[in-house]
Amino acid sequence: MTIVTLRLIVATIVFIALSPPAEGLQSGTGASLGKLNVPAETMAGRCLTMVSPQYPQTADPLKPSTVVVRVVISKSGAVSPVRVVSGQSSLEAEAMNAVRLWRYKPFMRDDEPIDVNTDIRVDFDPAKRGGIVTHPNR
Repeated sequence: MTIVTLRLIVATIVFIALSPPAEGLQSGTGASLGKLNVPAETMAGRCLTMVSPQYPQTADPLKPSTVVVRVVISKSGAVSPVRVVSGQSSLEAEAMNAVRLWRYKPFMRDDEPIDVNTDIRVDFDPAKRGGIVTHPNR
């Protein structure tokens, strides 16, 4: 490989690294973002299946807490966590694991299902068992 080729490769890598993410992508997550932001209250009414989070043994102190996760709800109603918006850091992984199992009635626009962005509140209570499946809007 010549020096010119190496410089071209390095310049390309730097250009890609410094470029903003393409529209519809969240940098670093691999999860594409929906085109429409929908309020959490609206999507809560469309939730078909919820799984309660496991309260990790390592979380300290053991008290009720909430983690807010930004997600994409796909055309099929599946949930892809994108990032944690707020909450106790020791609960973040369990919050993301729980919402991956949630399912929603797809959001419709012009009679077509679309991917949407929303925030989900994940409530942790050490007095309640995790992994409980509920169907709030069936």
